[in-house]
Amino acid sequence: MRRLLLAASLALSLTACNETGSNYAGSPEMVSDSAMMEVMPQMSKHSADYAAGTSGTGGASPTTPPPATNSDNPTSQSFMAYRYIYSYFMPTKNVEPISKTHADMCLNAGPDVCQVLSYGTQAHSDDFVSAHLRIRGTPKWLETYKANIAASVDEVKGELRNSSVNAEDLTRAILDTGARLKAKKTLRTRLENHLETRDAKLGDLLSLERELARVQGEIESATSTLNVLRKRVSMSVVEISYQSRSQAVTRGTFTPVIESLRGFLGNMAQALSYVINFIAVLLPWLIFVILPLIWLLRWILHRRRSKAKS
Repeated sequence: MRRLLLAASLALSLTACNETGSNYAGSPEMVSDSAMMEVMPQMSKHSADYAAGTSGTGGASPTTPPPATNSDNPTSQSFMAYRYIYSYFMPTKNVEPISKTHADMCLNAGPDVCQVLSYGTQAHSDDFVSAHLRIRGTPKWLETYKANIAASVDEVKGELRNSSVNAEDLTRAILDTGARLKAKKTLRTRLENHLETRDAKLGDLLSLERELARVQGEIESATSTLNVLRKRVSMSVVEISYQSRSQAVTRGTFTPVIESLRGFLGNMAQALSYVINFIAVLLPWLIFVILPLIWLLRWILHRRRSKAKS
């Protein structure tokens, strides 16, 4: 009976609410719920635009990886730019071909997936060669790429000496730039409406046009900055260095001795040339200056001895 009475009371209450629903339309609770129903889809769409990289740019841009937090509030998202660093040691003969193979893998994937930022090799000697490779790729493609380069290094009996991962938080920069861009676009729309509808003097119209040009320049600058930041988030940077494995005894160990033996005759001839040059410079002084001075000194001494005896 108690359950039946409660059900009947509830039915009467619902009927009364339906009849007097207009009295509750303006209540604070109903206004708050209605406002939330309008705001939440906008916030969800705004968050999706940030994740997809299309909010505030006016066109398509690189896809941003999913944020670290799954929330409808864009301010709770996290945009991280990752940088991976690897250092490999391998036999000297494999440094150049392996590094070139890794660069070609990126080039063959296409610029939308991977981009080669820098690449080079350097032969310091016959036994020491180094190379470096810096690329930028999408996170999904890099998973397969890192596995492939590790396998190729293992095939030539190379080894990974160092590896590290760095992350830079670009959340604040992206959200602040997006907010400024949205405000500038709103200001541009208002200025355009004033130019179309306002009956103003020529001086005022010129001022509006100058202000519109300034705002348009700031919009283009902010759009470019936002695209660069999103590019850093959507594509991670990988830096790889290659070096020859050090050996106890190499062909270059006795190179200084061999070079010294090769230069023995040349060094001896060079020393002999120094002696000849010294004699050539000293001989005129000896004939015309030193010997006459010696003869003069002996003559003076001889005269003094003669006078002393007399």
